[in-house]
Amino acid sequence: MKNVKRMIVIVLAVSLIAFGFVYWFKLAPAGPLPGDKGAIKEINGLLNKTGTNEKVQVKAILDKVQADDHHAFIPFETDDGGRGFSLWVWKDHQWKASSATTDGDPVIWKARPGDPSSYRMVWSLDPAEKVDRLAFYLIQKRSFQNEAYQPRIQMEKVILFAEHPYGAIKVPEEWRTIIRGEVAEFEVPRVEFGWRSLDSSGEDVFIEGKGQSSYLRYQDHQYLMIPLEKNELE
Repeated sequence: MKNVKRMIVIVLAVSLIAFGFVYWFKLAPAGPLPGDKGAIKEINGLLNKTGTNEKVQVKAILDKVQADDHHAFIPFETDDGGRGFSLWVWKDHQWKASSATTDGDPVIWKARPGDPSSYRMVWSLDPAEKVDRLAFYLIQKRSFQNEAYQPRIQMEKVILFAEHPYGAIKVPEEWRTIIRGEVAEFEVPRVEFGWRSLDSSGEDVFIEGKGQSSYLRYQDHQYLMIPLEKNELE
């Protein structure tokens, strides 16, 4: 009988320890985002793992945008006047930068892969660029599926650049409807994402940028947004 009681006590203790471990590392709410100094140190550590001689350094944190309880977007300025951004994840009970780049061109960030409601368009560009607005596009190619014709779909989202030289905005709901119907990842994708930088006359503006140092620490799911020109649209 004593052995049975002892075994019950041991099982309960192990269960409590296991639950506490899972709660602490997986279920506990995320803590506050790191301060500017901590964020700069973390991002610099990533950028300088690229194996290049560039040795770019972050000078200032521009903002901190929490996408959800466990994901955040932190744009920054580098010591040479460039702009970039970092993506963060709450992992093992701490905030860690999952990726950082000094190429601030827009990408689609899939914070929670498979859940289009978590997808965001993220970018960080030099506000001195002579850009009036940014235009983002979802394009679904024409195709034949099971002998059925799928027409081209082209959707646009326009952002005023002066108000948003950097940003992490949710993919529009009408885009999510298309994304949810997309084919499996191992098949040829039908959906593409693109962007244009435009002047006040609606003409394309070339953004040169200052660098392309990038580093991914964890598996960071992103869709490339392709630079487009007017003649590529319908």
